[in-house]
Amino acid sequence: MAILDDIYKLTTDGNYKEMAALVERAVDEKVHPTDIVNKALSPAMIDVGDKFGSGELYMPDMLLAAKAMQTAMEILKPLLKGDEAILEKGTVIIGTVKGDLHDIGKNLVVTMAEGQGFKVVDLGIDVDYKKFVDAVKEHSPQIVAFSGLLTTTLANIPEHIKALEDAGLRDKVVLAVGGAPVTRDFADRYGIEIYAGDASGAAKEFLKVVGK
Repeated sequence: MAILDDIYKLTTDGNYKEMAALVERAVDEKVHPTDIVNKALSPAMIDVGDKFGSGELYMPDMLLAAKAMQTAMEILKPLLKGDEAILEKGTVIIGTVKGDLHDIGKNLVVTMAEGQGFKVVDLGIDVDYKKFVDAVKEHSPQIVAFSGLLTTTLANIPEHIKALEDAGLRDKVVLAVGGAPVTRDFADRYGIEIYAGDASGAAKEFLKVVGK
């Protein structure tokens, strides 16, 4: 459908200024909101994320694409009442681990995950163990994601995992980890199921967890 192709292109181009009018036209033309999300916005954000990961696009491009997607979602969310189950593929809890105040990478993962239809509970930065445990109890997520940019704060991640184990919650969730100093070996060492080197990769791994 041509209008979905146009929405896809506005997203990849980061053209948020023209997005609202085009999405409203699509709705007027009876294009279902879930089709706009699943056939235009979500694949566009994956495309942008892949190009960002390969160096073809840069951080400002990624942020503009995210703004375009969010502009569209502001219009679509009120129209999706009753269709949340179709749209929302699962729940992700994410936070930058205790002792770390960085959030750019985490915020990109939030944007990519939301773009793929996940409900994301963002706990922010410098998140202590108890806050993760309380959030899992409250929201029953499929995925808990730890972000860390400092080598020194990676040492706190095992303590976060132990807190989930002590609360009897570890087996109820899939863990994810990412950040500049994180490696696949680090994730394997602590039994963390998902490691991704960038936000697009994280979103793809999240989709595998929920079988979408």
